[in-house]
Amino acid sequence: MSDLTAAYDRLARGWTHEQLAGRYRDAQRRGEQLPECDQDHLIRRPIAVLASAVPACASLDVAIHVIHVLPATGALALRDQLLRNAENNSAVALHRFHQALELDGQAHDYNADDWLPAVYDIAAPLLESARLDREPPSVVQHAQDAVHWLANAVINLDQDSAETPAALADALGRLLVVCVFADSARDHGGQRAE
Repeated sequence: MSDLTAAYDRLARGWTHEQLAGRYRDAQRRGEQLPECDQDHLIRRPIAVLASAVPACASLDVAIHVIHVLPATGALALRDQLLRNAENNSAVALHRFHQALELDGQAHDYNADDWLPAVYDIAAPLLESARLDREPPSVVQHAQDAVHWLANAVINLDQDSAETPAALADALGRLLVVCVFADSARDHGGQRAE
């Protein structure tokens, strides 16, 4: 895709919880199937799981920034490679954040899935208001915010804070936006069924 306008147009619409749940499950499944997540089930501490998400979040943030500064014409192979990187790293990060939410839930007697509606409530308006023509573009801002919420969640976990699930949900909402963007931008024809 030589232009991100069409991808943003596909984002900027109303999103139901059911649509977002499908995208979330797809990203979660993709993340757990990637080779870098093969041993994730062996990590039993939520803070360690989040620490393992740092490289994916950093790579994702850089890929999203570069995608947005590439010229609209040319460098299509590079843009496609960066979109694959963003798609994979957002899936890895989402999978690991969800795993941290599950582990924290086990330790504090809550169910991680109970937080998914909050994740969708965070993602839906961010997608609906997605704009390429703002500075920084919406998805760039959401990728940066996901890194911010990663740091916040690590601090909350370290302090055994009751705010941990909310911080994880905020990060997951922003990661879901980036997952949907990467998928949408790689969907050249825009024909994906909802």
